[in-house]
Amino acid sequence: MLFDKDGTLSRSDGFLSALAQARALCCAELSGDPGITEPLLRAYGLRNGQLDPTGSTAVASRHDNLISTATVLAAAGHSWGQARHWAHTALNQADAQLTGSKAQRTPPLPGLQPVLERWHRQGLKLAVISSDLGPSLECFLRTHDLRHLFCAVHGAERRPRKPDPAAALALCQELGVQPGRCGLIGDAADDLAMAQGAGLAWSLAFTGGWAVPLELEGSHGSFMDWAETPEL
Repeated sequence: MLFDKDGTLSRSDGFLSALAQARALCCAELSGDPGITEPLLRAYGLRNGQLDPTGSTAVASRHDNLISTATVLAAAGHSWGQARHWAHTALNQADAQLTGSKAQRTPPLPGLQPVLERWHRQGLKLAVISSDLGPSLECFLRTHDLRHLFCAVHGAERRPRKPDPAAALALCQELGVQPGRCGLIGDAADDLAMAQGAGLAWSLAFTGGWAVPLELEGSHGSFMDWAETPEL
């Protein structure tokens, strides 16, 4: 079984909102343009202090967020080279401010661990596939005493990367499992499309990981509470 992390295994919207705000403020300082903050926050999917679970901060990789940051800066009249440099610097600065506390600030969702432990005892092979980076995923799992339950982690630094179906296929190969005997649980349309594209046997949408409700259906439906996990 393959799992997304943010919004599926963990409650991450508080941390990701803070990260989006830090990135936007760093860009404003670097460019000397305080007016850039609001369009950047919109690009990140943060509106009225609430994070859009379908927005770039919630679902896109760090690289994709770097490109969207540079695009907003370039649209404000800055050269692409300067915009990309500021974007790279801003994301690094925001990471330096917040990444050290990420694992503590993204706790596992209620009811998750007993379900994972049950599946682990049943002999299912569990793995994480995420747009987050591998070291961050490892830190989350170890901090919350979940690492022993997972056979593998596939972060955004690996190629192919999520949401390319080839990433799911590579992880199936690493687990020694045929795609037709593997399923996926995720909280984004890209997760579910990846599962379908890779020929996985099933997918489930998890809709209870964000403050903003999700309307999403996997090939075998959806659920919003780990304490009420559907029968597989």
